[in-house]
Amino acid sequence: MKTRSLILLNVFLLTLMASFALAVDAETSTAPANQAEGQTAAAADETDTTLIPSNDATNAGGDVAAANASENASTTNESSEGSSPAAPISVQGIWKASLAGTDITLVLNQSGESVFGRAKFEGENPWNGIVSGSLSGNSIHLSLASMQGDVLASAYLGGIIESDSLTGSYVRSDSSGKAARGDLSATMISPDTSGYTPVAVAAAAPSAAPVAETVSEAAAKEESAQQTINITQSAAEPAAATSQSRFKDVTQLAKGINPDILPRMAAL
Repeated sequence: MKTRSLILLNVFLLTLMASFALAVDAETSTAPANQAEGQTAAAADETDTTLIPSNDATNAGGDVAAANASENASTTNESSEGSSPAAPISVQGIWKASLAGTDITLVLNQSGESVFGRAKFEGENPWNGIVSGSLSGNSIHLSLASMQGDVLASAYLGGIIESDSLTGSYVRSDSSGKAARGDLSATMISPDTSGYTPVAVAAAAPSAAPVAETVSEAAAKEESAQQTINITQSAAEPAAATSQSRFKDVTQLAKGINPDILPRMAAL
């Protein structure tokens, strides 16, 4: 009985020792795992810590980009608001123009993009004309009308202005049915328009046909007046004869009477 108790005690001790050994082994194996887990958590914390500055940098970069975009937008708006439409170029002045070798003088006045003025040709058979047109950027378009002798002429002048010069083309037509086109060149010779004077143009001599017609009309009127006089005289003659028949002239009747046959009056 005593032996049996000893055996049971030894078995219990062995079991207890085995359990203790297993517990120690479990703690030993668990410690590295916990240490690895702690290292992983620390690494994760470091990663998070590292990522936070990265996010801040990204946000800072976004803020800088937004600030730059805002600044660019404000600069663009300021440029748009500050910039105004360019003023039209100035063409006011006296210009010397050549239309396919024919030299004319233009005086141009300007009001914004509207252009108006006069023109003249000082060669053989001189003439004066008027000009009107408009500007579009550095392009100019003009219409010229003139009375050249007994012919009404018109021309279109168009071209590009650079500084004080003009290059382009023209188209001309007149009331006689003639038309022409060619190159145009012009140069401003003075910005002062007060120095322009129209050319003197001789008055056109009256044609022979109207004079002959006037003489003919005068002759017809004279003949008509003479006929009127004759008719009046013809009508007056019967009236005079009628008035003479109504009255008797006693002197005419007395011419045929012998005074000796008349009775004599006795003396008182």
